[in-house]
Amino acid sequence: MTRGKLAAKHVALPLALGALSYLVWRSALPFWPSHVALWKSAPSVLRDHFADGAWGWALGAFVSIVWLGERTPRRAAWIGVAALVAGGVECLQYAHVLRGAFDPVDLVVQVGAVVLAASTVGGTRKWISAPV
Repeated sequence: MTRGKLAAKHVALPLALGALSYLVWRSALPFWPSHVALWKSAPSVLRDHFADGAWGWALGAFVSIVWLGERTPRRAAWIGVAALVAGGVECLQYAHVLRGAFDPVDLVVQVGAVVLAASTVGGTRKWISAPV
């Protein structure tokens, strides 16, 4: 599969689904306060954590695609940075540096999605046998 197809499947699609989830499951949008969710009784895992997981997946996949073909230590370092960024955003919300509500489940979902996506997109065979 080409990098473009990987990006469409693992970066663009999750970003679009994460944005769409605000329309479907959230009771209000930041830029349109009178919006009513299309599915008000959505399970909390969808309503509260789906977008964070989708965005974490897109970040992990993006970093993995960019560093596809590199040796394991270099790729792992950049994926680690991406996981730190994903977790750091949530921690900065906790510290009230960034706007938003800290949620420990979101922290786990975002970091986990970054690592899982990077592992899925890169594949274990590519991690081991990547050229110099």
